[in-house]
Amino acid sequence: MPTRPVPVRPGSVPAVLVVFAAAGLAMGQALARVPALRDAIGADKAQLGIALMGMGLGSLLAMPFTGRLVDRFGSRRVVSACVVLACTGYAALSLVPSVPLLLLTLTLTGTAVGVWDVGMNIQATHVERQRGRSWMPYFHAAFSAGAVVGAGIGALAAWRGVGLMQLPVVAAAAAVVALLGAARFVPEEHVEERGDEETGPVARRGLTGVEVLIGLVCLSAALGEGAANDWLALVLVDVHAAPEAWGALVLTAFNVTMTVGRVVGGPVIDRFGRAVLVRGGGLLSAAGIILVASAPSLVLALVGALLWGLGISTIFPAAMSAAGEVPGRGNRAITTVSTVAYGAFLFGGPSIGVLAEVVGLDRALLLVVGFLLLMSALAPVMRERSRRRQREASIQ
Repeated sequence: MPTRPVPVRPGSVPAVLVVFAAAGLAMGQALARVPALRDAIGADKAQLGIALMGMGLGSLLAMPFTGRLVDRFGSRRVVSACVVLACTGYAALSLVPSVPLLLLTLTLTGTAVGVWDVGMNIQATHVERQRGRSWMPYFHAAFSAGAVVGAGIGALAAWRGVGLMQLPVVAAAAAVVALLGAARFVPEEHVEERGDEETGPVARRGLTGVEVLIGLVCLSAALGEGAANDWLALVLVDVHAAPEAWGALVLTAFNVTMTVGRVVGGPVIDRFGRAVLVRGGGLLSAAGIILVASAPSLVLALVGALLWGLGISTIFPAAMSAAGEVPGRGNRAITTVSTVAYGAFLFGGPSIGVLAEVVGLDRALLLVVGFLLLMSALAPVMRERSRRRQREASIQ
């Protein structure tokens, strides 16, 4: 059955960029003030660690329901509601008086953040489908840039001795920006209705094999990204006896490379396809991890970290795009893949830590290498499935 013409919503790309950047800004400015938050409530490390897990658990529990919410209410309404709830939660952190209330606040905030995250990724796939090119890496680059700006604001506030009232001020600004962006979202009724033999009926029940394989790709990417954030600085300090400042510098370089990689990833996907990018990115990132773990010098370890970040940078957004094209699943597939990936972010780091106690941190990172090699082998499942997208891309 042929698809009906789909109107292109003016301003939809800047709208989604703004919402992604606002999400990064709100989160980055809050995470940067964790030490001040800990001091304000008098929490020890164990108590703080348990409380911080609340945000991840809240997100993980809420994410599986996002596809159904978007199917019923539309991504604009779902994201707008969660923007208000999440930013209210970030603001409330400045008033939390105790560890139990911090845990409760972070869990509720994480619930809204998780739905916001999946909802804006669903909208991003709508925009990609209409525009006929790879915008997802740019959207995720906007999130990374927003997080860097947010962390910078938090660092500046801490340096100037500004209290936790920074949290509601920046959260309110992020909410306003995100709501303005969400108002320009593409309505679901304007998204292409897919019903040919290639795509099948929308919102089909039950997981598909393609969906599971894309989930494994995204899990591997999330594990690689999370492992770097959790352990990269420590492996340099503990294994290579680097100064702490060098470990922090290398981690910063990794995150900068992630942002740069996402900016250039879109044209690479449009030129060579997602499968080529995933295969090459997985192999490049795996080589970078091996170099970090075994480098004879700190300079080579830095090179390894740059390769690690560059290789992994675009895989997660590419997986979101691929999930949006899963035959007959659409929003539900994005929800599933996002949930699997977030689980890797939440539990991957601790798993590597447990393994490191047995075999050492440098060898424990080989677990990530194994998943990245698996990801490269699964690269063909990431190929573009939308005939309309391929046709428009070839014209451009």
